[in-house]
Amino acid sequence: MIAILEEEAVDPGAAPARAVGLSLESGLRDQGEQAVVVAGAWTSGDEVADVLARTEEAHGPLRAVVLASAGDAATLEGDLVEIDPAQWHRRVELPLQRTLACFQGTHRRLRVSGGSLVVLVPTLALVGASGFVPWAVVAEGQRSLAKAAARAWGHDRITVNCVAVPGALLAPSGSPDRPGQPDAALARPPDLRHEMASVVASVVSDGWTGVTGATIAVDGGVWMTP
Repeated sequence: MIAILEEEAVDPGAAPARAVGLSLESGLRDQGEQAVVVAGAWTSGDEVADVLARTEEAHGPLRAVVLASAGDAATLEGDLVEIDPAQWHRRVELPLQRTLACFQGTHRRLRVSGGSLVVLVPTLALVGASGFVPWAVVAEGQRSLAKAAARAWGHDRITVNCVAVPGALLAPSGSPDRPGQPDAALARPPDLRHEMASVVASVVSDGWTGVTGATIAVDGGVWMTP
């Protein structure tokens, strides 16, 4: 069973809760996977471990977790020289603390049997975005946490990888457009339900157990980063 953790919006004007997770859930089921969205606003690893335990009781043994938090439109934008300490705490530190809780709770559920953690991040984690500093910092922070976890949890047979997708797929109302951004080589963005779900299903499959700490960019060939 694949649990899709999607944080509930915490600010007015945020992207609709569960929109990303539900599309991914439908796509994974199309792939023949058993998947379920678990939405909430968690502040500790114990809370996440408990909700995953209840999800296992209802849907069967857990083999993978996908962290698919949508970006909050109310907190995405921000210029580097204009963000005050209170905004920084709310827009950057708290989201990263919630991400840490998801990582810790996932490890507590997977450390015995092994499994996979996949984190969806916007591609601006790879290239930055001057007008969306909070989101870029959170996204790159999530990638750093994923690499640290991948390094530490390998002996527990847990793989941790990121899948980078266009920001518009995660937060349509707050999606950044970078001046001079190259066109997609495939002339279109990927589809969340079909193409993205297929990639996630592959990453958590037995054939990918030798890959961990990686970021797989699925953006139609916009940012061809390593």
